[in-house]
Amino acid sequence: MGFRAIDYIQRKAAGMYALCDNWANTLRDEVKINAKWKDRTSHARQAIHSDVEPGNNEYTIYVSHGVQYGGYLEEGTPPHIIRPKNKKALYWKGAAHPVRQVNHPGTKGFKTIENTMLANKERIKNTIIDYWSD
Repeated sequence: MGFRAIDYIQRKAAGMYALCDNWANTLRDEVKINAKWKDRTSHARQAIHSDVEPGNNEYTIYVSHGVQYGGYLEEGTPPHIIRPKNKKALYWKGAAHPVRQVNHPGTKGFKTIENTMLANKERIKNTIIDYWSD
């Protein structure tokens, strides 16, 4: 009887990884679909990735950006000054004249990953409870 219980728990633990991996992929796909930013190259959307990290009878599901500026898309930016790096002034098509700096007002974050995780929290919890309840 004792060996069957240990075997049962080991099989459930292995299935738990598969369950979490399935959720990680589902969340990743949902984040890609729900991302509200305007794609220019699609690199940010394509680079969103997910995984599961098991350890000490715990499983961590994560979804994250794979581009350097992913944090800005998620959290936004504070007001900041933009200055030229290699020239004396900044100029862009449509500008009246070159300028030494631009006072950028900052951007609001899209919080796509955060909102997706929060929206699915109860479903994930219920799926795990159901899995261990049988």
